[in-house]
Amino acid sequence: MLDIRQLEVLAEIARTGSYTAAAASLGYTQPAVSYQMRRLQQTVGAPLVTRAGRGVRLTQTGQALARHAETIFSALRAADQDIASQVARGGGLVRTVSFQSGCVSLLPEVVGRLRDRHPDVHITLTQAEPVQARELIRSGAADLGLLCNWANEDVPEGEQVMMRVPLMTDRRCVVMREDHPLAGRSEIGLAELADHDWVMESFRDRFEAACTNLGFEPRISATVDDSHTVLALVGTGLGISLMNEMALRSHLCDGLVYRPLLDWPLRRTYALLWPDMVGVPAVAAVLAEIRRAARLAQGEISAAPGPGC
Repeated sequence: MLDIRQLEVLAEIARTGSYTAAAASLGYTQPAVSYQMRRLQQTVGAPLVTRAGRGVRLTQTGQALARHAETIFSALRAADQDIASQVARGGGLVRTVSFQSGCVSLLPEVVGRLRDRHPDVHITLTQAEPVQARELIRSGAADLGLLCNWANEDVPEGEQVMMRVPLMTDRRCVVMREDHPLAGRSEIGLAELADHDWVMESFRDRFEAACTNLGFEPRISATVDDSHTVLALVGTGLGISLMNEMALRSHLCDGLVYRPLLDWPLRRTYALLWPDMVGVPAVAAVLAEIRRAARLAQGEISAAPGPGC
């Protein structure tokens, strides 16, 4: 019979790529990890790892078993969460994680609805970029996440075995002062903005790559990761910026307008969780309210007469 501790070791080796890193992560010694893997391979009757440079990689059998291990851990976490929800005073606690726009535009309404409709359900919230959020969900440190990616991107690695719930889409937009020469346009191409100063967030690799492909290097006048500060700085004339409609629909400052960016893929916002978590009543309640808030946000974006101040 498979041993849960040995499966935990295998899953950590799959994540870290080496026995040494897995041992450090789990708090084991490296010989202890090697021993657990030898026992697991004896139980399975086939090699599970092979050397790859200074590390290791899983064999086909090892990859298959690691996927099953993640499913087992997911079921255990769901059972733990469900029982905790039933015995904890005040109801269930759902640990959520979200990117910034989701924190600002969707989750405040969710919290209010939960207070009115599900007073026994409580949530905690961590703001994190999708890469970090994905890892928190994968490891069980978070129960439910709001993530985003671009419509022309594949499903990120590590999410194939998890449950993705599509929520909404929105466009990337140029944010500028209403007296900007291009403010009267309905859409703007990135190439037209080559000689502008920019107020941008730290995570801007795709933006910088797009500028490079168009033959220019953007002049970054400020790097800011708070949307309200970005808007305030654009309002001073320090530069223009790029933001998505979700963040702009209710937080645009007076004197600013936004225009969709031409030839840029839609952003997809989705919920991510382990499938077993849907069976936990508290998690299901939070997910239902998130889907409702996203439908309302999508409706407001679609019904808007046009981006502006």
